[in-house]
Amino acid sequence: MEIISFVGVVILLILFFNLRERVLKLEKNISINSTQPTIAITAQPLEPQTGIQATPIQPIIPEQTGPGAFSKFADWLKEDWLLKLGALLLLIGFGWFVTYAFLNNWIGPMGRIALGVFIGALILILGWFRIKKYLSQGSIFLVLGSTVILLTLFAAREMYDFFTPLTTLSVMFLSTAFVAIASVKYNRRSLALASLILAGVAPLLTNSPSNNYVALFSYLLVVTLGAIWIVVLTGRRELTAAALILITLYSLPHLLSFTYTNNSLLLIFAYIFTTLFFLTNTIGVLKLKDKEIIPDLVTAAGNGLFILAWIMTTAKPEWRSLIISAWMIVFAVGSFLIFKITNRREPFYVYAGIGIALLGAATAAELNGAGATLTIAYTVEVAMISIITYLILKDIQIAKKMSWLLVVPVILSFESITSYAWRTNVLHKDFFVLLVLSLIMLWLGMLLLRNKLLLITGSVYFYILLWLSLRAALPNNDTAVMISLTIYTIIGLVSYFYGLANNQKTTRLYGGILVGLVVARLLLIDIWDMNLVGKTITFFLIGTILMSTAFLGRKKSSTTPIPNSNNQ
Repeated sequence: MEIISFVGVVILLILFFNLRERVLKLEKNISINSTQPTIAITAQPLEPQTGIQATPIQPIIPEQTGPGAFSKFADWLKEDWLLKLGALLLLIGFGWFVTYAFLNNWIGPMGRIALGVFIGALILILGWFRIKKYLSQGSIFLVLGSTVILLTLFAAREMYDFFTPLTTLSVMFLSTAFVAIASVKYNRRSLALASLILAGVAPLLTNSPSNNYVALFSYLLVVTLGAIWIVVLTGRRELTAAALILITLYSLPHLLSFTYTNNSLLLIFAYIFTTLFFLTNTIGVLKLKDKEIIPDLVTAAGNGLFILAWIMTTAKPEWRSLIISAWMIVFAVGSFLIFKITNRREPFYVYAGIGIALLGAATAAELNGAGATLTIAYTVEVAMISIITYLILKDIQIAKKMSWLLVVPVILSFESITSYAWRTNVLHKDFFVLLVLSLIMLWLGMLLLRNKLLLITGSVYFYILLWLSLRAALPNNDTAVMISLTIYTIIGLVSYFYGLANNQKTTRLYGGILVGLVVARLLLIDIWDMNLVGKTITFFLIGTILMSTAFLGRKKSSTTPIPNSNNQ
């Protein structure tokens, strides 16, 4: 439940705020275009001009968007496609040749392995020298050579049980490191991703029966450090996201409880991975300034989900809320620094969303998912988040956006509205859920945010609370209906005339709608459900209150004196 809530909050924040930022930018561009100074053209007598040619008006060329991922892949395939096809066929042919040689005992087992490693090394060397003049061709040879070495060592382990898993993995890593160095030297994104993929596949090819997960995660840590090294030197930030995906895939068996090992030690590795990704991401965002940061935002959101999943599945229950809270503080501090230094809202929203989601998960873990108590806690937390955001950032708009997180406790409060407890008494947990929700919404709406939606929603919760409390406290349902409708009518009339006096259209409309709903209920529901006595009293009472408005808010009619005929 906590993980689902985390994903939902992060996605909602990204989509909502990204869309809003785009709308604001569009509005800004429109306003700039509309305020361009106009040049007044006055009529001048035509004079013959010589030697002057009119400058043709250049057509406005629409801005071209960058190619999509499919187009880039298609372009990559078209570049040196004959060479790529030949490399694929060569790799397949090499496999068939080795198989035929094995079946006919041309070469001994050790000779077969040595031949494969030797051929792979030759292709690597060829690619290293070829890439100096032809980047695409050299890259293909480098990847092909490393792949040949990996497959040869896999065959050595699978068929002959040669070498230890550590030796096999070390040689595989060296071949992939060769490709990684070339990617840095020639700044090739394809080589960097290929080296990471090959390094990630290598543990699967060692065929180790020992299930030494500590050694596996130690190897993955080295691979991650190598990926970060490439990112620092080349700026290929998408490599960080790819490394996070790789670590997550290897973590799935443990997160899904498919393995039975000492996961507590692996949890330490998870902390290390999360720290590395967080620091790399944060430093990258601080340095990028106005550049595109979509890969960094994706990595940040995935990193938060990664550590949350490890904590919820591996950490001891009595420590989960504390550990999650610690990581919440880390991401919250990151969001604050990013906003203060760069003044960019996109990364702030993502980091803040991660911190808020972690806070929600910590609260749920501490309260063991208790319904009413959890709803109250979420409501108070959202209020504090909105206030702290405003006090630190001094931005009322961001504080208003943070108040949208109240949608979570609002959804959870539906259980309190329909609770069976309302049939027995008034003062119970569900009563305080609705009370806290209504008070905090009204308080935020009036005193801090001036948010009309919060005021309306808070008042609705107050009406629901009043209705349920009266029905639970009074034995006669008609009496509860009469009292509640009377209070609704008074509130509606006060709002209507207050808006009328202060020229507040929204307040006046709100009061009118509330009174209209009361009258509609009387005519459509209560006229059939209430007994004759209750019906009579309620209709007389509401009608009297409405009639009394004839004496409110009336202006004195101005009289115009009739002109005296004697003065004409």
